[in-house]
Amino acid sequence: MLEVYEVVSVVVPVYKCEQTLHGCVKSLQGQTVREIEIILVDDGSPDGCPGLCDKLAEEDTRIRVVHKSNGGVSSARNAGIEAALGEFLLFVDSDDWVEADLVERLLERMGEADLVLCGYHHHYMGRDVEKIPGTEVWQGAESFLELYGRGFLNMPWNKLFRREAAGRFDEGLSLGEDLLFNLDYLRRTAGRAAIVKRPLYHYIQNDTGNTLSSKKREDKLELGKRIWREASGFYQELAGHGDELGVINARLIQEVLDDVEHMPFDHSRTKREKLAAIEAYCRDPELRQAGRNAALSALDYRLIHGCMRRGWKRSAYLLSVMRSWAVRMRG
Repeated sequence: MLEVYEVVSVVVPVYKCEQTLHGCVKSLQGQTVREIEIILVDDGSPDGCPGLCDKLAEEDTRIRVVHKSNGGVSSARNAGIEAALGEFLLFVDSDDWVEADLVERLLERMGEADLVLCGYHHHYMGRDVEKIPGTEVWQGAESFLELYGRGFLNMPWNKLFRREAAGRFDEGLSLGEDLLFNLDYLRRTAGRAAIVKRPLYHYIQNDTGNTLSSKKREDKLELGKRIWREASGFYQELAGHGDELGVINARLIQEVLDDVEHMPFDHSRTKREKLAAIEAYCRDPELRQAGRNAALSALDYRLIHGCMRRGWKRSAYLLSVMRSWAVRMRG
């Protein structure tokens, strides 16, 4: 039987992942730290995943299976948290895999913090891009800005949590629930993180755009603004003042600019609808507030944003079209 205080509970949501689940679980079974439990949460998958989960559990006593009706990835993660016995929590997505020493390296740093995170490999369109945090020493507000600005707080995977301090994922959200879970966790603890500057997690972004993180969501802007408000408030608590560097503002504005830059490739909307969307962005009071101080580094972002700040919707759209030509030529 597993010793509760010696185990890391690894929660893996499972849904329509027959082709990748075995590789994911194999990478967890091969961890240098053996005292782990692997919780496979079958989220009502309509394919052969439920049976595959049961088969894997029969072959390894460290694997437990939770079968539930479909409720989405947040619901699956919450079910995994409820079932977990370990002192620590680790989340792994079923189409990803991890290095053999992931758990060991994260545990080594847990004594000095309440949250430990590491770098990762981002696999997409045949590329393998290493994402590594710029610092390994937590320095409060400064470290938060660096991690938030580079997207290291957007996901629950590549992080080790203390189970008793963990909250729950908001099952009513379709975007941003992971970041909100992380912010809530940091509020529940001392707000200290330790960073392992090695890419130990392999995040696989499906080239077809079918992964949960890349699906189009109609309520993306409102959710993005909620995340912006939460992150801004959290930084205010840490620093005692607002984000003077404009890093948090930039994350919100970049979400909008990404949509504008994608418009020439979007055939589901007419040009009139695209211009109306840009105009709505230009008039949105919270976007205007964030746009006054947004640390945008890319030239294309700065040019398009400059047009939008002035309400020049047609110029902003023309720049996005010109950018799309350049992208096609490079391709």
